[in-house]
Amino acid sequence: MKHFLSICVIALSAFLSSAQTVIDNFTVGPFIVDYKGKGNINYRLRENTDLYEYFGLAKDTTIVTAVPTNPVTNAFAISGYVGANRFAAKEIGLEGVRKHALKSSLFFNAGLSLTVDYADFGSHGVHRGMLEIGVPLQIELGRLDRSTASLYGILGISPAVYTTLKATKWNGSTRVDDVSKTGFIVAPRLEFGGNIPVGSTIMRLGVYGVYKINCTAGDYNVYTIGGAGRMFLGAKIGVVL
Repeated sequence: MKHFLSICVIALSAFLSSAQTVIDNFTVGPFIVDYKGKGNINYRLRENTDLYEYFGLAKDTTIVTAVPTNPVTNAFAISGYVGANRFAAKEIGLEGVRKHALKSSLFFNAGLSLTVDYADFGSHGVHRGMLEIGVPLQIELGRLDRSTASLYGILGISPAVYTTLKATKWNGSTRVDDVSKTGFIVAPRLEFGGNIPVGSTIMRLGVYGVYKINCTAGDYNVYTIGGAGRMFLGAKIGVVL
């Protein structure tokens, strides 16, 4: 009997307590909210409410989930490149530049490059190898993000010093040393390609064109069609760290 009375008292207390709970009821947009206190609410859609009509949506509306972005403002890029022209000259090189964001999707790049040119005009022609050490100065247009792929374009110029590694030619039936030159070139460059995020690193693939202007040609310009070459087209691969 005592247990029965205790249960009745507890039930009555709970009923009276719930009856004294104040519920604030109000409308928020297309929903009706029952506010019972801080952190305690119930809500439901208002009667005769169509969310498509309320928000002015079409039945085929697609909800697109926003992709998180991780834009790059300053970074270091390392790349290798290989180029050639339609004659016999080829080039291979390495480049490292520091990227500084001027504005959104606009960067200024500066660094150091090392290039080897090699021209082989056959068993009876000139063989020439050149070493170039340059300072790439570039303006880059394109979004650089560690989460999403993007395209980029670069317009730049690279002043460089050059020296002859080896130069030989045929003199009758004998191969002799050809003219060795040391000097200064300026090389305008146009490049474009794509950025592909791989983890926290960005892989970069592109193509480029460069034209080498010899500023110290003198009486013999090694950067000619029959020498080390002037214009090169090539491919470039690298990473942005």
